[in-house]
Amino acid sequence: MEIGDLQLQTVMDGVKDGFIMTNESGEIISFNRSAANIFGYSKQEAIGANITSLMSSEYRPLYFKYLQGLSSSNYDTSAASLEVLVVHKSGSIFPVELSVSALTINNEIAYLGSVRDITERKEADQSIKSYIEHIETIMDTVLDGLITIDMKGVIHSFNAAAEAIFGYRAGDVVGRNVKMLMPEPYQSEHDSYLTNYHDTGVNKIIGIGREITGRRHNGYLFPMELGVNKMVVQGKTMFVGTVRDISERKAAEAAIDSYIRKLQVSNSELDQFAYIASHDLKEPLRGLANNALFLEEDHGEAIGEEGVRRIQRIRFLCTRMEKLVDSLLYYSRLGRQDLAVEKVDLNVLIDNVIELTLPEETAQCVELSIPKSLPHVTCDKPKVSELFRNLISNAVKYNKSTTKEIEIGVKSCIEPINNTLETRVFYVKDNGQGIDSRFFEDIFRIFKRLNEEDDSVRGTGVGLTFVKKIIERHNGQIWVESELGRGSCFNFTLKLGD
Repeated sequence: MEIGDLQLQTVMDGVKDGFIMTNESGEIISFNRSAANIFGYSKQEAIGANITSLMSSEYRPLYFKYLQGLSSSNYDTSAASLEVLVVHKSGSIFPVELSVSALTINNEIAYLGSVRDITERKEADQSIKSYIEHIETIMDTVLDGLITIDMKGVIHSFNAAAEAIFGYRAGDVVGRNVKMLMPEPYQSEHDSYLTNYHDTGVNKIIGIGREITGRRHNGYLFPMELGVNKMVVQGKTMFVGTVRDISERKAAEAAIDSYIRKLQVSNSELDQFAYIASHDLKEPLRGLANNALFLEEDHGEAIGEEGVRRIQRIRFLCTRMEKLVDSLLYYSRLGRQDLAVEKVDLNVLIDNVIELTLPEETAQCVELSIPKSLPHVTCDKPKVSELFRNLISNAVKYNKSTTKEIEIGVKSCIEPINNTLETRVFYVKDNGQGIDSRFFEDIFRIFKRLNEEDDSVRGTGVGLTFVKKIIERHNGQIWVESELGRGSCFNFTLKLGD
C-alpha cells in the first residue's frame, strides 16, 4: 500500500520517536528518519521488509499476539506499550519501547508503530537497581536495625537487623505505618512528631537519640534506643530510623543498681559494726585490762611472781586485742573514705617519713639511698606517707644485716599483674631476710604474719594490707620481688592523676 501524503511524511520525519507503518501482514510501508537512526537501515532498505525482521527472534510471535489484542479493540485504541529486544543493522541487540495503533486508510487496515530506544533508561534503571541492591546489602550487614519511612510514616525499607529485633519479615511491614512497631503512648507521639514537622518544619526528635519502648511481632514490649535522621531521595523527604535493642544493657544496669543498693546496705551494716566494735567491744577489753591492773596492785604479793606474770600477760593481750580492733576499723574505713588529693613532692614526703620512722639509734645502722630525685605525684599525702612508713619499717624490722640497706626509687617497667604497657613504677628495696615465693600473696592478707616474733616487736599483721589498700585507692598495683636471704623489692604504681 502506497501513501503519498508528503505532509504526513514530513511530520513523521520531524519527531524524535521512530515511526514505522505496516500493513496487516507486517510489511513496512513507511519508515521515518528517527526509525532509520534507531535501526541503522535507510528508508529504502526498510520499506518492503517485514517489521518482525527488526526484532530478536523470541519476540516475533509476541508481536502478532500484540496485534490480535488490537483487533479485539476494534482498531480504535492502542494497546499498552511493549518492551521488546530489537536488532540493529550491525547485529547488536538493544531494548525499545513499542506502541502500535491500528488505523484505517483507504478502507484498508494499517498499523502505526511508535518506537523509542530505551537503552539509556534501562542502563540507568539497572544502575539504580544495582545501587539499591548495594545499599540493601550494606544495610543488612549493619548490626543496628535500619528503617526508612516517608512523611506519612509508611515504611519503605526494613533491614535484616530490624527483622531480628522486631520479629517481622520485611515483606510484612513495608507499606505499613511504622507505629505498628511501638505501643502507646509512643504511637500517638510519633504521629504528632510527623504532623508537627510537616506543618511547621520544626523537628523534635530528628538527630537526637532517645530511649523508647518497642513492640515485637509476638506483642512483647522491650526497651530500644531510637535515632532519627532526615534524608532527601529524588526530591522526596524521607526519614531513616536507627534502632538498637537495649534489653541486655537495661538488664545489666538494673543488676548494677541492685548491687549498688546491696552494697549500700552492706556498708551501712559495716558502719554499724564499726560503731559496735569501737565502743561496745573495746569497753569490756578496757574493763578486763583495768581489773587485771587492780588485781596486780592490790593482791600482787598474795599471788606471787607467777600470778603477777600471768596478770601482766592478760593486760598485754587486752592491749593487743584493742590494737587489732583499731586496725580492723581503720581498714574498713580505708576503702570508703574520700582521698585528700594534692600535688606532693615525694622527696620531701620521704624525708619527713624517715625522720619519724627511724629512731636515732636505729638510723645509725641504716643506709638509705635515693639514686635519683623522685617526681611530684598527685595523691593523698597522709595515706602515701603511711605507705612508705610501713615499707621502710618492714625493711628495717625484717633485716638481720649489720648494715641495713634501703633503696627508694622510681623506674619504668611492665606491671606483671595487668601486663600493661610500660609505666612508672616506684620501689622500696632492702637487703633483709627475703620472702619465700610461696608467700608473695599471703603477705598482703590482713593479720597474716610469716614470722614468730617476741611480744616486744610483734606487729598486728596489717601493715602490708594497709599498703595494698592505699595503692589500690590510688588506682595502682603492688607486687614483690624477693628471694630468701637476698632481700626484697616492693614495686608499686600510683596512677591517681598520673
